[in-house]
Amino acid sequence: MPTRPISRYFNHGLTFRWAQGDREIAVKRGYVVEGNPFIEVTRPKHFAISDRPSEDPARDRETWVAAIPANPSDWDKPGALARIAENWAAANPRSLPGDPRGENGSGRPR
Repeated sequence: MPTRPISRYFNHGLTFRWAQGDREIAVKRGYVVEGNPFIEVTRPKHFAISDRPSEDPARDRETWVAAIPANPSDWDKPGALARIAENWAAANPRSLPGDPRGENGSGRPR
């Protein structure tokens, strides 16, 4: 079965993952690609973005912190994933790990 494109947004110590066609965004404890927070569609030419080793994005619901309802037709709209993720984070501060302001204390992503 071919893999579907997946967008990911990292902030607040969480990864927000949205596969094309999905009606919900997975919220998972965070990790980054090559040491950097990112917004990336998983069709890069120079490296593959993947979930934690041996995790299958189609079968990892037990690792989710939450599922955010989303309109699948918004998947490729510029800024949609980041906007949905930020709105969810603002409405669910108790679900954010540790200090969501980051090391610089500015309240902005590092």
